[in-house]
Amino acid sequence: MSGTLILASGRWDNNIAVIDVEAARNPANDATDRAVLSRPRVTPDVQGAPASGQPVSVLVPPSGAYGYVVNHSGIVPAVAASGYQHGHPGTVTMIDLAALRDPSIDGTPAAIAGIIETGTCGPVGSVITPDGKYLLVGSAEAAGSEDGGVEITAIDRLTHQVAQRIRLRDAGGEPCYIDSPHMDFGRFPNPNGIAVSALGTGWLLTANGGTDDVSIIDLARAMAGHEDAEVARIPVQSGGFGISVSPDQRVAAVASRESMRTGDYGNTVSLIDIAERRETARIQVGTDDAKQGTRPFVAAFTPDGKHLVVTCFASDTVSLVHVASGREVKRLALVDPSGGPARPRGVAISADGAWVAITGGKKTGPRSSVLWMLDLPGLNVISRVTGIGNETYLLDILPARR
Repeated sequence: MSGTLILASGRWDNNIAVIDVEAARNPANDATDRAVLSRPRVTPDVQGAPASGQPVSVLVPPSGAYGYVVNHSGIVPAVAASGYQHGHPGTVTMIDLAALRDPSIDGTPAAIAGIIETGTCGPVGSVITPDGKYLLVGSAEAAGSEDGGVEITAIDRLTHQVAQRIRLRDAGGEPCYIDSPHMDFGRFPNPNGIAVSALGTGWLLTANGGTDDVSIIDLARAMAGHEDAEVARIPVQSGGFGISVSPDQRVAAVASRESMRTGDYGNTVSLIDIAERRETARIQVGTDDAKQGTRPFVAAFTPDGKHLVVTCFASDTVSLVHVASGREVKRLALVDPSGGPARPRGVAISADGAWVAITGGKKTGPRSSVLWMLDLPGLNVISRVTGIGNETYLLDILPARR
């Protein structure tokens, strides 16, 4: 075992998959789950059964004993979330990172170190502030609705308490209580992915699925409780999902997933100059046809900042984008061992830029998701790990030294 682990959200399996990287990169293990060390639960029991949770994202901070799993439907009973997946109070599960190296935790809640209520509904994205003091968690929904997300929750990493609520601008009125697509969406930002830049005094950026734009927020003013902390909205092609910041902290990349008003899929990644607060490039990915929607899910910078790795859900492809030229330089069609559509979603890139892990797989039942291990910069498939979750979304890497 290499010691480096991948932690992948289980979504409807209410767990995370703990995956050994060395085994995952071994072609002899292709199309098997032999690289999976365990699948620990990240939700407590509610009414005598594991809570739904819908764990959608995993975050391993640069330091500290705990990782964080964002649960889209918190601790509501599984039957409630399966009946309607939106608008439930969200939670963050604190995970004991050291415990994840013990395979005996498989199927148990033994790695849970605590549950933090976000006080908002339908959270998705999370990020650590540049000073390491706070965990920021986005809210994509309001109670009982897929619409109405308007806050970022700041959680103190020492006390594990909510320290601040950062409110984005909205157009007022009530959320839309009909699921998207619907033309009543657009009054609330519904932030999905969030990211931070250490440029200047610090900036918070949100990929707004409801308003087809990116918010730029003065992080220091936001944490001080100022209502005018949001300084700009940058329009993009379509409602964003995954967003990342370049290693030099100057550029944000956002994947334009789809419009919540019309249901139209996007097919571009936008590059945003954070200091100048403007879009500098809009790069088509996953298709040569400008009219074909590819539903980009995540756009992640490589450690040297020269490329982006972009997952395109609807075209079953992953793209390598050259940042300086603003061009897609390679496109790879992914193949699910089950024969179903690949549906790639999450991206995690090794610190040395040698490999990338991609989550995907059509939602078909427990352990139906797949992890693709690709090399970089070639973007070739090394191996595939099966059985990692049910509609797995996002993931992160736990280094060997932790």
